Amino acid sequence: MINKKWIGFRFSILLAATFLLVNRSSGQSLYTLQQCIDTSLKNSLQLKSDNLDLDKTKASIGEAYSSLLPTVSASGSYQYQFKVPVQLVPGELFGGTAGTYQVAQFSVPQTKSGSLDLSQTLFNASSLIALKAAKVAVNLNQLQIQSSKEDLVYNVSATYYNIQTIMKQMEMTSRNLQNTEELLQSTSDQYKAGLATETDVDRLNVSRDNSRADLESERNSLEKQYNLLKYLMNVPLESNIVIPDIDQAGTIVPAETPAFDITKKTDYLQVLENRRVAELERKNIKAGYLPSLTLSANYGVSGYYSNADPFKNLNDKWYSSSYIKLALNVPIFDGFNKKYRIQSKSVEIKKYDVQAEQLRQQSLKNVANANADLKSNFLTLQNKRRSLDLAQKVLDDLQLQYQNGIAKITDVINSQTDLHTAQNNYINALINIKQAELDLKKAQGTLLN
Repeated sequence: MINKKWIGFRFSILLAATFLLVNRSSGQSLYTLQQCIDTSLKNSLQLKSDNLDLDKTKASIGEAYSSLLPTVSASGSYQYQFKVPVQLVPGELFGGTAGTYQVAQFSVPQTKSGSLDLSQTLFNASSLIALKAAKVAVNLNQLQIQSSKEDLVYNVSATYYNIQTIMKQMEMTSRNLQNTEELLQSTSDQYKAGLATETDVDRLNVSRDNSRADLESERNSLEKQYNLLKYLMNVPLESNIVIPDIDQAGTIVPAETPAFDITKKTDYLQVLENRRVAELERKNIKAGYLPSLTLSANYGVSGYYSNADPFKNLNDKWYSSSYIKLALNVPIFDGFNKKYRIQSKSVEIKKYDVQAEQLRQQSLKNVANANADLKSNFLTLQNKRRSLDLAQKVLDDLQLQYQNGIAKITDVINSQTDLHTAQNNYINALINIKQAELDLKKAQGTLLN
């Protein structure tokens, strides 16, 4: 007699498979790795933030350029004094006694004035260098965007491969569970007929429960990885994203390793740009030894009246004034401040040279290691694939022998354990080779290619 639990389990599998087929047939599309990457690059909040930083830095170029342009300002004022200030003057100026003082007012209550001021820097080396530094800062922001893109592509790819690996693991675990259920059903029937022991049934029950627990844990891991992928793509968590299994993604073959070019490494280019900034800052400090020359001009008019009336002037006249000025500022001595600041910047530049060389050597090492890992993992994957096929064959043979009464249930369970180990080894080899491919691209600076 067929066990009711077994019928329920087989029905559940059929129902889940039917639901999956309905979903896929209803227009649900599979997301390729490139589609996931494109979506993440389009929606990334980090990239949006980096681009805003770039816009802010571009604005600083205009700010630096403005220091080279003339400045024009206009001003005006109106003042009425209820009590005009007085001043004391010697009395003898007005025919009085020497040693005495008289009170005099030298202004009227109402005063109006307006002026136009112009200033133009004729020579200031620091302003020219600041403009160059602002342009270099834009390059640094662009490199930061490049770095953020590379990190995003790396994380999306790693998550994508993790999902494919877990799906493959779930596929194998489901197959193991189904085989155990079938063996358990057969052994239960043999136990009822007196051909198997209760211990045999119990051992298979334990094996089945362990497989179910493994499958549930894998489902939980798969859901978390999908959530991570949606987070990296910046799409709602309820979005319906389906990743093809690793067999559908293509056959894994070792690729030719392109020649390594250090100038493709974003972190290396960032060090070079930082060095340029430090070099410009040193030049800017040196420019402090040079004189600066500024031209300024002013034209203004003033009107006066004895009462509060903005529309009237004494004698109905405006009195004008103007000047032009050429100002030269020559630094002489600053207590050796600039000297030591220049020394500090020179040390900083040397440090960037050391960092650049460190990055070059480290990148060469990372490329060599990633390339070696890729080749080694490819050979390991082939070996693990053969071991997996052999473990599956041994289990199939032992199950057949057990059903014919030749093998013991202990041999079958041990063979299941060996198969489970071979499956885990194969899964690990899959993820390792994908990880090695990613690491090689990262080391070469070709993640965005």
